[in-house]
Amino acid sequence: MPRSEVVPGLIQQIYRVRPDLKLSKTAVHEILFKVRATLPENDPDRKYLPYYWYNYGPYSEVVESSIEALKVRGILREVPTQTGKSLLILNERPPNPFCVCEDASAVIGRIVREIDPYHMEAFVHRIYRDYAPYAFMPRYKVDFLVPFKGYRASRPEGQRTLNQFLNEPVTPGLDRLEDALYECEAVLVEEPLFEEFNDEFTAYVSGAGKAFEIAREDETGANLIVEATYASAVDLWYAFARGVRILDRGHDEYYNGRLRQWEREYRESLRALVPKVSAYNRSVREYARHAPSREPGARSTKILSSLIEGYFS
Repeated sequence: MPRSEVVPGLIQQIYRVRPDLKLSKTAVHEILFKVRATLPENDPDRKYLPYYWYNYGPYSEVVESSIEALKVRGILREVPTQTGKSLLILNERPPNPFCVCEDASAVIGRIVREIDPYHMEAFVHRIYRDYAPYAFMPRYKVDFLVPFKGYRASRPEGQRTLNQFLNEPVTPGLDRLEDALYECEAVLVEEPLFEEFNDEFTAYVSGAGKAFEIAREDETGANLIVEATYASAVDLWYAFARGVRILDRGHDEYYNGRLRQWEREYRESLRALVPKVSAYNRSVREYARHAPSREPGARSTKILSSLIEGYFS
């Protein structure tokens, strides 16, 4: 198979195994990363799948361009979902036959038959736990951010108290989140590149601890401060992701020519992060001064609302 057809052939093999699959682009990236990690070190197909770690896990520009090429050729097409996202499916009659070497085909078959396309998140989480280059990554992404997102979803916006109409009390959920956050702080990446990020993360942990305490004691305004705490957590992750790909353990040699650009982008993200973390901590302190009234003060509410709107705009 020509070099340019190796990765497109691997992608098509995913659908040959299970023609009914509907997968997000991220899922395709994760599946082929698992294939690469499973193949023997000396397997020639590994070199065609260069990856780096980024926002949503291992990412390959080669896989991304191959997906786009397959769409242009009419072999793959995107279908919209009710949530506004899109999924990739294989056309019924691809214009050209495709083949994959025997070893890669066998690995793809095993992996694809085992995945649950309706619960790809579990597959992605396992990728983080098994292959992430630093312990901080699964701790923060899987053990903190994912449960935090679920915590927010279980307590809808506009609900006056977080545990109204729910049997589960607020405190245990917040306790688990706070414990997970402290565990993340214990495994920060101790590399010179991350010194400034680590300082900002520690500052955030301090503010988040106060925020969780306020939320336990003042359910009336807890939604507001929890939303601000989550927004800051997401910003921290995206800044981290721009940095981790720069480290040797965060990328394959194929991307060495991108390191200067990536470092510029990482430094820019840090410059944007510092005032956000400072604003978050100021808002928490301001809210705390009004917390004894059991009602969110007008000024602290305005500060937190502006902060949240800024994060999600």
